[in-house]
Amino acid sequence: MRVTAIIPTCRRPLLLERALRSIAAQKQPPTEVIVVDDAGGRYLNTTRRTVEQCGLKRVCVVANTHAKGASGARNTGAALGRGELLAFLDDDDEWLPFYLDKALAQFDSRGLDMVCTDLVYRFDDGSERPGKKAPQRLVPELFLTRNPGLIGSNFILRRALYRKLGGFDESLLTLEDMDFGIRLSLRSEVRYRRLRGRLVRHHQHAGPRLCTPQAKAMRAGVRRFYSLYAPRMTEVQREEFRTSVRRLWGIDERGRVLNPLQRGQTPVGFQP
Repeated sequence: MRVTAIIPTCRRPLLLERALRSIAAQKQPPTEVIVVDDAGGRYLNTTRRTVEQCGLKRVCVVANTHAKGASGARNTGAALGRGELLAFLDDDDEWLPFYLDKALAQFDSRGLDMVCTDLVYRFDDGSERPGKKAPQRLVPELFLTRNPGLIGSNFILRRALYRKLGGFDESLLTLEDMDFGIRLSLRSEVRYRRLRGRLVRHHQHAGPRLCTPQAKAMRAGVRRFYSLYAPRMTEVQREEFRTSVRRLWGIDERGRVLNPLQRGQTPVGFQP
């Protein structure tokens, strides 16, 4: 099966290089790799040089032509991809060597539309611990108040399904993965399977991230997600959402900062 790997990136050449090398190390490589630069035209040559250093073949570097942000960059790559399957990888994460090999075996043997694998967390000091497991099944309620384990690096799906869904919601600067999970879950025909095994390394680093507590993108994403899905939530779920965003990002459900953080500080109870 033809597989298109899609990497959105924005001014993180060292992290991008690590992500690309993890693709190069796959026991069963993708058919093509599309790197989508979200930093603007002037940075495109830097991204191309980073790609050239990795020695990968069949790599296309393009500028994001959709809305700025991870959603728009992923949608740009998906529109250009020729593979039957789309496999996404954020530029600060890594695929472990047998990820594509094991995932494609599931598609071949079970006729699936989508797989999602478990995560391992890597920290700046080099330590690792088990991360979230992929959802056992797709249920809308799992995604309303938290992310149950579907991120921009650990799932593969058929391009036809991605198009039916309309891709990622470009109005969401963050929490777009939760929104994507909800919309997937609402399609009862989707043949989904959790791919057991921690085959994607999700880096918990101190560098620039969209999910930085109280950052502008985080506030906008939470505000937009809540406006979309609060009507679907029960009062208990709305309170769970409020509690979650307060604990994780130090904001309320409207994206308003609760208590300004000092430099380097994270909200009490923060867990990646």
